[in-house]
Amino acid sequence: MKIYTDNRLLSAGLIGGTFSRHTGNMCDTQAQRPFYEQLGVPADNIAHFHQTHSDRLITITSNQDLQALQQTPLQDADAWLITAAHCGAAILTADCVPLFLWDSAGTMFALAHCGWKGVVQQLPYKTARALQQAGAHHIQGWLGPHIQSCCFEVQQDVAQQFSSSSIVHKQGKIFINLNTEILHQLQQAGLDTLQIKTPYYCTCGDAENFFSWRRDHIRQNLLSFIYKP
Repeated sequence: MKIYTDNRLLSAGLIGGTFSRHTGNMCDTQAQRPFYEQLGVPADNIAHFHQTHSDRLITITSNQDLQALQQTPLQDADAWLITAAHCGAAILTADCVPLFLWDSAGTMFALAHCGWKGVVQQLPYKTARALQQAGAHHIQGWLGPHIQSCCFEVQQDVAQQFSSSSIVHKQGKIFINLNTEILHQLQQAGLDTLQIKTPYYCTCGDAENFFSWRRDHIRQNLLSFIYKP
């Protein structure tokens, strides 16, 4: 079992990261349970939603919130904000960006599924602002494995929705740097971008370790999660 994570997240007392493809396709929540158990994370305390490439965020402030969510059909959303202990959340990706944000004390944290459509709708900015409005200070962040600018080729209709600094022109083609776009939004939200780590793990370019919709056109997903004991 291989998990990509940030040591600062672990130092804040949180458990989380993105599993490699070696754990298998994580689309089914039942397939996730054995891996949570290996990490000592109670699978029943991990929340899930139906991802729609939106800017909608769900907040969990207590175990009662978590239980209420689990007793209803999956809601449509793409980001989590959690301010309660013994609660966590998961997202699925196959090229989109898993954006982890947390305060340095580990008292509150967020996890967002940032596809390009969500990024265009300012999901990173809105997630950071929600975390701040909840009272988070000294926010740190990490972008998990996702498609990088080497592989994220787009047409002009998509490119025109991004800031010029995020567009890469190469050999007559147009590529998008999601890292640049997300960092720009987090900076606009008032975060110190020196505290946001963007390691270069490309889901599309690394078939050994990651699933990729862009590369394979198969519905296989990586699991990202975050949990506070």
